[in-house]
Order: sequence, then structure tokens, then C-alpha cells
Amino acid sequence: TATATTMTLEAVMSALEIPSTNLIQKSQLRDNFELSVSLSGANRMKDLLILMESHPYKKIKSIIVYCKFQYETDMISKFLRDNNITAKGYHSGLPAKDRIRIQESFCSNKIRVVVATVAFGMGLDKGDVGAVIHFSVPGSLEEYVQEIGRAGRDGRLSYCHLFYDADTYLKLRSLSHSDGVDEYAVGKFLTHVFSSETKQHEKICSLVIESASHKFDMKEEVMQTILTHLELGEVQYLRMLPQINVCCTLNFHKSSPNTLAARNIIVASILKKSHVKQGLHVFDIPAVASSIGVATTDVLAEIQILKMKGEVTYEMKDPAFCYTILEVPKEICSVSSHLTKWLTEIETCKVRKLDIMSSAAVAAINVSNTSELSSGATQTQSLQSRILDYFNGDENCDIPSKTTQNCSFLRADIKVFLQSNRQAKFTPRAIARIMHGVGSPAFPNSVWSKTHFWGRYMSVDFSVIMEAAQTELLNCVDRNAALAT
Repeated sequence: TATATTMTLEAVMSALEIPSTNLIQKSQLRDNFELSVSLSGANRMKDLLILMESHPYKKIKSIIVYCKFQYETDMISKFLRDNNITAKGYHSGLPAKDRIRIQESFCSNKIRVVVATVAFGMGLDKGDVGAVIHFSVPGSLEEYVQEIGRAGRDGRLSYCHLFYDADTYLKLRSLSHSDGVDEYAVGKFLTHVFSSETKQHEKICSLVIESASHKFDMKEEVMQTILTHLELGEVQYLRMLPQINVCCTLNFHKSSPNTLAARNIIVASILKKSHVKQGLHVFDIPAVASSIGVATTDVLAEIQILKMKGEVTYEMKDPAFCYTILEVPKEICSVSSHLTKWLTEIETCKVRKLDIMSSAAVAAINVSNTSELSSGATQTQSLQSRILDYFNGDENCDIPSKTTQNCSFLRADIKVFLQSNRQAKFTPRAIARIMHGVGSPAFPNSVWSKTHFWGRYMSVDFSVIMEAAQTELLNCVDRNAALAT
């Protein structure tokens, strides 16, 4: 890959035991790019149209516009079409057949512009993309280099422009904390995973995703990351099984349930493990599988066979992670601490990469304002220099963020917020997310965006809000204790 930093390369080579003599490294940037950045804001759509109608963009036949959010792809592509530019939106939420059709139309030059999320471009076989435009700042220099790399593969001069908006940068920085977790939540999650009910040898355990996500205030991807680490870490604590819908509602049609059970061990187990509701048998698939020592896939296959014979119909619900416990940690707290540290490093890394990307973009804007050379040449040089320094140097270098480190009204507002929402059980992280305008499974946007404080402190560093929230939560406990006495 051309987008691996020195630290990443060293980590991969160490893990795979590849000697340094076997490293073949390629330059991160080709020399046929003209890179540019402009400061934009509320009128970014208008700025995009002006750019595309200006030289040299108006003559370029194939352009990719990258966005951060799916809704933007539809909005911008419609805006371009309304202004007589053939454009289509592309994102992972579209049906596969639509994505294939759009990509084929783009490759055959039936569509001039594809407005896409990061989902577009991987494996794209089109050498004559003449320009890549970033509607907002990418999440990292790796992402930026990968995406501009889709232009100019035919060796011709290609143009890459980035619209920088400080408000969007702050929003993306806030969203970088959406996957973060606290040690308390990780500990609760592990206690559930390794509960007494799961410790039976070879028992198939399940964790219903939606309810667990709300209970532990963790996104599905974070829970999956933790479970995968428990499987692939230094100690293999569990073995992951195929993810399935675990709750099955079964309706018998031809033979009686007891007749089928007499000749089918799986049906017999279903009758033992199910409860009857309005004539329907409702049961947990992992429980049935564990009781007779078969895999969940065996139970599903047998139900499907019975359906094909006209014996039953069924419905499935409750998508769940499935696993078997191989070893119970001696110290849950120790494992929880280790996992939290690892996940925090990932969160911090994500924020730092965005800060580095933002810093490179702002530096390019500033250099074009002070240089006597053409802005295209100076910005290209500035960005290329930053990119090469990053990939060849220390990606952990300190980059000052543009967030505020203190705010005189913050603690007072948190106090008012807590008094107004006494019924909710907050953690410092939950409060910080709300103040940054970021929802979570237990505190969704649909509910909490209505509060007066939603996103109010997006410009204040996330860790600063967490510290203030921790202090105010402790003060609440002290006040309640004093009132009780």
C-alpha cells in the first residue's frame, strides 16, 4: 500500500515477521497532481458549482466529489443536476445493483460526476479521472491520499481540490468520539459476557445486539471489536460463531408437534425449550442447539427442511452475536482495563489523524495567502511536504487542535442540564457527547437533540467536558446524600 506510515509498516512487518530487507516502499504521491484548498462555509454548494464551472474543471470529463455523509451525496448530486451537470450520488446504503450501474455509467462516461462517500473508488478501473474534489476535510492524510489517488492514473495532470470548513472539522472531531467507551461500561459488558449462565462447557451463548447496545451504551461495531479481541488476543477467551437472529417463532401445520418430536431430536428440544404464545412456539435457537450439542446452523437447517415439507412456518428476530466461552478471565477488571486502554488509544488516534489532516489543509490555505507564487503551485508544495513528512516521520507528532481547553460557563450549564434531566442515568462520556451533539445507543439523537444543550460545546475539547461532567456528577451525589441525611 502507498498509504502506510512508517509506524504502520513497522507494526505490520513485526507482526508478520518480515525482515526490513523485504520492504518495497512506493512514494505516496505521483507528480501529476495539482493540489488546492479553499476556505468555505455555509455556501459550500455554491462554491462547488463555481469551481466546477471554472477553468480547468469545466473541461474535465470525469470527476469524483467525496463527501462524509450519505445524505450529502444525494443532496449535492441533485444540486449539480439542477445546474445541468450530469451527476449521481453513490454510497453504501444504495442497493448493490444501483451501485454497479452507477459505477459502470461513470466508467463509460455516461455520468460526468459521481458524488460519493468513501465507499466509492475501491477497485475502480478508470484511468482518466481528471479531478477529485473533497466537499469536506477527510478523516486523515491516509484517506486523503487514497482518494486523490483515484485521479490521474493515465499520467495526465489532474486536479484535487479540498473545501475546508472549520465547523465541519469540529463536527467530524466530535464524531470521532462516537465509538469511545469507558472502563465502567467495558467492565459491565465483560461481566455480562462471562456471566454464570455462560460458563457451561460448550454452551452456545448469545448477545442480542439491539438490547445490549442500549444497555451498555455501545455501538454494535464496538461490541464486535471487543468480542473479536477476546477471541484473537493473547488469550483466547471465547470463540465467535456465525451471527444469527436468535428468537424463532414456529407454527406447526401438518403433523402434530409431538408426532414430529418423536422422530426428530431437534423438534423435541424445541418443544422442551419453547413457550407457547397464541398457539405459536417461541424459542431461543442457541438454547436449543446447546441442549442437544449441535450447532445453531443445524437447528436453522432442520427448521428450513420442515418448512419445505410444509410442516412448519417460522419467523426470526433479534440479531445477536453468538459465541462459546473457552476460558473465563481470572480478573475481569484487569481485562477491562487492558481493553479500555486499547480502545482509548484507537479513539485518540482517530482524533489526532483528523487534527493532522486539518492542520495540513489550513497550512496550505495560509501559504497561498502569503506567497508571491501562484496559489496552485504553493498549495501543492505545502500539501506534498506535509504528506511526505507524515508518512516518513512520526505520526504521533503533537498537532495543536482548534478546540477550546476551557469555558467559564461549562460547569454551570452541566449543572443545569443534570437538574433538568434527573430521571436519566448519565456518565461523563454521555454528557460530553450530548454537549458535542453526538448521539449514542442509550442517548439517541432523536430524543436528546431536542435539549437546549445539544451540540452547544462542540468547540470545547471533549476531554475537558468529560472532566467537568465528572465533577458535577460527583457534586450531584454529594448533594443528594446531604439531602437524605
